[in-house]
Amino acid sequence: MKWAFRCWFALWMMPGWALAQGGPPANPDAPPDAATLMSRVQARYEQVTDYQASFRQVVTSRSPRRTFTRSGTVWFKRPGRMRWDYQVPDRVHYVSDGEVLWSYDVAEGTAWRLPVRNSDLYHALGFLTGTARLSEVFDATVGPARPDGLVPLRLVPRQATDAYRAVTLFVDPRTGDAQETEVEDPIGNRSRIRFENPSFAPLPDSGFVFRPPKGVTVKDLDTR
Repeated sequence: MKWAFRCWFALWMMPGWALAQGGPPANPDAPPDAATLMSRVQARYEQVTDYQASFRQVVTSRSPRRTFTRSGTVWFKRPGRMRWDYQVPDRVHYVSDGEVLWSYDVAEGTAWRLPVRNSDLYHALGFLTGTARLSEVFDATVGPARPDGLVPLRLVPRQATDAYRAVTLFVDPRTGDAQETEVEDPIGNRSRIRFENPSFAPLPDSGFVFRPPKGVTVKDLDTR
């Protein structure tokens, strides 16, 4: 359960600020360094307030070594609100209004509650609330471009945390748009998500409010 919370905190606003559309393209003949690419992503982050997309997640665990796939729909709304509705293979919902993060497993009939500000990762990712910039929070490196042209931008937190080891964005270097994100936890588990059919239409605040259904068991989780 803690791995799930770590993963979603680290991805809280990744697609929202990385997938904004439009703006002048960068010079395609000048491969960006890490600082330049991070600045382009930061610029996209500052433009987006609302975001919706379908997603496909591939999780690879290190021990035992196995891979499984999940899919559903995700919504983000600044500042710090999110909703992940998993439909395949199981119905699971992650919902946060920016103050409390809920994880609700429909089949289990259990809802886990975590105050956002009690998480170490909340403080590590201050750029989500506008209190810090990516360059202030992370050290970045750039890997070789993939055959599809996306460039991996690996972000390692400057302040050590047991919540995650690194976040990698797979970025279009011409625009700063990220089409995939990957989170690596401290023991090497990886969660990669690809976003499709994005929309930037305004989203209602009510979509980020969760109330446990009648009969659901509510449990508290503290990551400190």
